[in-house]
Amino acid sequence: MPSKKIHVREYKVKAHDRIIHTRIYNFICQYCREISERETYATGCPKYGEKCNGVESKCLRCQKQ
Repeated sequence: MPSKKIHVREYKVKAHDRIIHTRIYNFICQYCREISERETYATGCPKYGEKCNGVESKCLRCQKQ
């Protein structure tokens, strides 16, 4: 995901344009406990990996059992 330019509407500050950047997070998925890497615009570390995204039916580890 490349960086992107967004428009911030006026609420308590004057309306302006801002460039937001992606970050790559390395973490352990809270659902399937596998090491994951995810690129996101979020400011905090994600909880779930892209493979299962916290849904049991999509979790590859649960399908093996």
